[in-house]
Amino acid sequence: MSDVSAPSPTSGTLAAVWRLPHAPGLALTVLFIGLAQSLAAPYLPLFAVDRLGLTPLQLGVFLTLTAVSSVLISTRLARLSDHLPDRRPVLLLALAAGALGYAGLSVTRAYPVMLLIGVTLLATGAAAFPQVFSLARAQFAVAPGGLPDRAVTALRSVFALAWVVGPGVGAFALARLDFHGLFLVTAGCLTLAALPVLRVRTAPPTPARAVTTEARQDGRPRRPLAWVTLAFVLYGMSMSMGMTMFPLLVTRVLGGTDGQVGFLVGFCALLEIPLMLAFVAARRLPSTERLVKWAMVLFVLHFALLFLAQGMPLLVVTQAVRAAVLAVLAGLGMAYFQELMPGRFGVATTLYSNTMNVGSMFAGIVSGACAQLFGYRAVFLLCALLTLGAWVVMQAITRPRVVTRREVEAPL
Repeated sequence: MSDVSAPSPTSGTLAAVWRLPHAPGLALTVLFIGLAQSLAAPYLPLFAVDRLGLTPLQLGVFLTLTAVSSVLISTRLARLSDHLPDRRPVLLLALAAGALGYAGLSVTRAYPVMLLIGVTLLATGAAAFPQVFSLARAQFAVAPGGLPDRAVTALRSVFALAWVVGPGVGAFALARLDFHGLFLVTAGCLTLAALPVLRVRTAPPTPARAVTTEARQDGRPRRPLAWVTLAFVLYGMSMSMGMTMFPLLVTRVLGGTDGQVGFLVGFCALLEIPLMLAFVAARRLPSTERLVKWAMVLFVLHFALLFLAQGMPLLVVTQAVRAAVLAVLAGLGMAYFQELMPGRFGVATTLYSNTMNVGSMFAGIVSGACAQLFGYRAVFLLCALLTLGAWVVMQAITRPRVVTRREVEAPL
């Protein structure tokens, strides 16, 4: 693993990140992609049920098929981007598909058409998120020390900022422009996201190197990707389950209000941004891998506190802990996959993104069944166990390998 504490005269400054090739333009692209997602995602189920008259089953089929299609399409596009001399066409294709998809939804009044748009255009548009980060990581690859990883985290904080303001802007647009206008604004954001990409000069391609030996040629230990992926799927599953059930815990179990839910979620999002930037600005940090494992331990604590919470004071603490976890895993988690697959930035970033998508796909039915059988609180205990399982997997695969006496005495 590369250590982000590697000495560099500029690695601890936000100014150094801002001076990286095309960093301001890529930050704008990330901002507009985040705004597009945060504008539409909270209100898409409402559109499906209120305007198209979908049943809960039809909505579930739409969301599941779109998610599965996005995983398949994103993976295919990631492999393509890693073999092209220029990553921009794949990103531009994803942005164009997303814009066309939301423009199509603005005039859609039939469920089969919505389903077709979801599994084709919206699923292709979902690839824009991993593709913009793989493009950025390729552009930043020339930077010294741990600066590329810090730059990815800085861009991830821009995405988090978009989610702080986006839902409120979406509510305003929905009230003034109805769903037709909301989806057109979303399509406009994706179109604006493409403009800075057109100005990016292509970085020299980094040769893709598959990690297939016990120790890589640079001496860093190999990590089995299948087990790392399992750990992050468990993490993504617990995160999605917790996010879905948190409002119900506050309102139905603890007797809170919708306003309190909004305050707690907003507090977490606001705190997440300065914490991410603190990781970028810090002059020395532990290795990415160690930070990932520490964050998983903190996430276990987060869910344990939610299981025990009886009122607002402890709920505020849980959101502060969650913000610290997301500050690490949302930014450095992506960088960790990129470290494990050097030169294959498209596949690495998409694999990280897909672990979250797959985790979310499993989360819905598992959390619903758990809440139905044992109550809402029990879901957070299950989340803690899933995250603990993710940490155990990471701990097992990163444990130093013991060299036997026979191996030491074996002739060269």
